[in-house]
This record gives sequence, C-alpha cells and structure tokens, in this order.
Amino acid sequence: MFKHLRSSLLGLIVLPLAAQGTGFSIGGGLLVGNDSLKKATNGSTGFHLGADYTVGTQIPVRFGFTLASMPGSAVNGLKTSLTLVQAHGDMVIDTPATALKGLVGLSLNSYSMSRSGIESTDELDVDHHFPVRDASGLKLGLRLGMSYAFTKQLSAEVVFQQTELAGKDLEDPMVRRGGINPSWFELGVRWHF
Repeated sequence: MFKHLRSSLLGLIVLPLAAQGTGFSIGGGLLVGNDSLKKATNGSTGFHLGADYTVGTQIPVRFGFTLASMPGSAVNGLKTSLTLVQAHGDMVIDTPATALKGLVGLSLNSYSMSRSGIESTDELDVDHHFPVRDASGLKLGLRLGMSYAFTKQLSAEVVFQQTELAGKDLEDPMVRRGGINPSWFELGVRWHF
C-alpha cells in the first residue's frame, strides 16, 4: 500500500515538470536566397538543420546551432557553393496572438566554400572570376523572424538572416564581385521536446 501511495505522490510531483517541456527543439527547412546570396552562389535555394535550447520565462532566449547548405549554380563554367555552421541567440518576444512569437537575434557564422571550374587569367574579367577568393573567419549576422505554434510540440518559422561573407580583397590581383553579405529567408518547421 505504501509503495502505491509513494508512486502516486511522485507521479503528481513530476507531472507539472513533464508538461513544461525540456526547452530543447530541432528544426529544419528551406532557404530562399535574396540577390546578395545569388551574387555569391548564382543560386537561390538551400536547406538548413539545427538544434536549439530555450531558457527564461519573462523574455525567453533561444540559443542554438545550425548547419546550412547553399549549393551554387554554374555560370560561365564557374560554380561556388557555400556551407554554413552557425551559432545563434534569439530573444523570443510575445505578441497579442498567443501562438505567434517574434524572434530577434544575432549569429556567429563560419562559412566553407567549394569552387569548381577554371577562372580567367585576365585580371579585369570579372564575369569569369569566382565571386570571392576567401570565405574564412568568423562572420557576424542578424536574425529577424516569426514563429507560429500549431501545437505544443510543432511550430513553423520564417526567419530573415543577413550575414557577412567577404569584403573587397585589396591583396587579390583579380577583380571580383567582392563585398558580398548574403541574406536569405528560412522557411522551416520546429519540433519541441
């Protein structure tokens, strides 16, 4: 009898904690690139996968990591594709609609770039040079978006992102497009644990 009573009391204590969720979520979706991303990859689509953890109650903050792929399209025999590893933090802001939340955040981004094709040896032939020579280093970014909760576990998101990628390279003998700061919209879904 005592074992059943103890188990029942333990269950009643744990029940509110189970209803709150863990704060962990995973998400993924499509990237729809703006002209600044097209300038780098000659492509306008990609995809992303990520995991986040939300803390706080008054103004929750969501921290996470995202992996994104931005495949390029060949133009003039040259193709540049980008892969992104991102650490981000977003404030989750309430709106008058309970299911709708605003997202405002910053990101640290690390790009890797793959290129194929042979660029022109003519230093001034911009159309036959890769858009940037180097994408290494940490880049800053801005995130703005909205999240809509269908259920306690499932939500949809639209997030606009703008990041740094490459400025004008004054040591590069080739004339390139340079000054590329890609931006895109993420259309995704998120599962909350």
